[in-house]
Amino acid sequence: MATGPGRIDVHSHAVTHIGQGPPLDQLPDWSPEHAISVMDRHGIAASVLSVPDAANHAEGQAACDIARRINETLAGIVSRFPTRFAALATLPGRTTDGALDEMAYALDVLKLDGVATSTSINDVYLGEAGFDPWFEEMDRRAVTLFIHPTIARASRPVDLGLNVAILEFMFDTTRMLTNMVLSGRKQRFARINMISAHAGGTVPYLLHRIQVLETHFGPGRDRTPLSAEQIHAGFASFYYDLTGSTSVTQLDALLGLVPVSQLLSGYDIPFMPAWSIAPAIEDVQRYSRLSDADRDRLAFENAASLYPALRSRILSVQA
Repeated sequence: MATGPGRIDVHSHAVTHIGQGPPLDQLPDWSPEHAISVMDRHGIAASVLSVPDAANHAEGQAACDIARRINETLAGIVSRFPTRFAALATLPGRTTDGALDEMAYALDVLKLDGVATSTSINDVYLGEAGFDPWFEEMDRRAVTLFIHPTIARASRPVDLGLNVAILEFMFDTTRMLTNMVLSGRKQRFARINMISAHAGGTVPYLLHRIQVLETHFGPGRDRTPLSAEQIHAGFASFYYDLTGSTSVTQLDALLGLVPVSQLLSGYDIPFMPAWSIAPAIEDVQRYSRLSDADRDRLAFENAASLYPALRSRILSVQA
């Protein structure tokens, strides 16, 4: 078993009921206290809270107000439970000035631990030029950015009537990652520590196909073609959380793309069922390609390096 100060869950959500946007099929009950009880049962030292898409369904001042209320709520939770939670800033993604202003307030005044956003905003995927101003600012700050899939309008007619988390979230993540790499913006904004949720969707499986066919058909839309090596390097520069992605096949594919140092633990509290956490932990413990040191890195140190303030808070009470 992995040792050390416990696990950091980089993929956890606060359900604030503030501007959640279009309702999901069912929003689970959530409170910090209930989340901590789940964490304690599974050896999770701390969770990184995010509400990535909440302010992206409004515009103008309404969106800015939603983001501000969420960020102040998250900061309050961290203040109450500083060793158990970190929190990421929600941005009003449809307004550039508002996103820049809220980022500054959340990071400089509230001292949140990074930024969270969705794979697309109003069906425009990250990697497009419209997002450059706030990506430039995140790059200047060397921010840790957590990117979570959303419900693209175009996906609804073809979702097979399934909950979007089953398939569409994976495809949405795949589109975002591919657009970030093929647009050249992942390389351009290389100082941002970008975390892809859900182990990169289908990218670890499709990487070779993307390399072969991009070099044959090109990256589209007058973009500069990339070599197979450049494509691999782009995808390999992301961090990937293991939420719902701990089978041998998935772990093999991920380790063909990135080293253990870029894998992170994620349990998606409260949206994934609580009973899924223990099997996910056991999958990692049993996986034969990981050493005990690897498991310790995956459980704690990799995330701690991205969230140093959280690391300091945890270790200060364990010293």
